[in-house]
Amino acid sequence: MIAVGKVNIGMRRSKNEDSVFVSNESVGPLPNLYIVADGMGGHKAGAIASKLAIDAFCDYIEGHKSNSLGSEENLILLLKRGILHANYVIYNKGLENPDYTGMGTTITLCTVIDGNAYIAHVGDTRLYCMNSNQIKQVTVDHSLVQEMLEQGMITQNDAQEHPQRHVITRAVGTYEQVKVDTLKQSLNGVEYMLLCSDGLTSMMSEETIHKLIYASYSDIEGTIDHLIEKANEAGGVDNIAVIIVKKGEVNTTC
Repeated sequence: MIAVGKVNIGMRRSKNEDSVFVSNESVGPLPNLYIVADGMGGHKAGAIASKLAIDAFCDYIEGHKSNSLGSEENLILLLKRGILHANYVIYNKGLENPDYTGMGTTITLCTVIDGNAYIAHVGDTRLYCMNSNQIKQVTVDHSLVQEMLEQGMITQNDAQEHPQRHVITRAVGTYEQVKVDTLKQSLNGVEYMLLCSDGLTSMMSEETIHKLIYASYSDIEGTIDHLIEKANEAGGVDNIAVIIVKKGEVNTTC
C-alpha cells in the first residue's frame, strides 16, 4: 500500500476546515488507516471539529491496541465505536464552549486487511474505488440532494449543480447520537482508492477525476497536486481534501 494525503484551502474560503490522516503503519490493532474529515461550524469550530474527530477516533483505536480483531464483525464494530466516541467528544466540546456549539464534521475512513477495505462513514465525504476502466463511488452521501435523488425528485445531472448540494443530513458531533454507515469492499481488481471532501467532487465530474488520476504523473503526490489545481481552476469554492491509496496487484475488472 502506498498512500498520500493533502489539504488545500481552495480559492474562496478564508480558513481551512478539512483534515486528513494517512498511516501505512499500524494504528492500534489496525494495520493501516486513512481518514478524511470536513468540518463545519462558526468561528474556528469547523477546523476544530474535523481535527477532533480524527484525534478522538485514533485515540479510541490506540486505546484498544491489545484487542484482537478476531472477526470482521469485531473490526466493523471497532470502527463504528471509534466514530461514536468522536461524536461524544465533539458534542461535549460544543456544550462546554458557546463558540463551538453546533459544530460538526463529516468523516470517511477505511483500513485495508487481506484484500478488503473496511469503511466507516458519516456525511458527504466520499470513498471511490477505481482501475483504468472505471471509477465507482463506494460510500453513499448523507445529504439532502442524495435523498432527492433516491426519491426521483432530481436527476444525477441536476445533483451536480443543485444549489443545496452542500446540505448534509448527518454529521459527527452536531447531536448527541449519530448513525454510522459501515461496509466491506473487496479490492479485487481495484488499483486506487480515493477519499475526498466535496471540495473536490463539487468542482469536477467523476469522469474527470478518473481521467486525471490515470494521466501520466510521476507519483501520487503529483497526481493529488494536479487534482487540487484543477479543482481550484474550476472555482475552488471550498476546502479540498484528497487521499489516494495505491494498491499492488490489479485485475482488469472493478
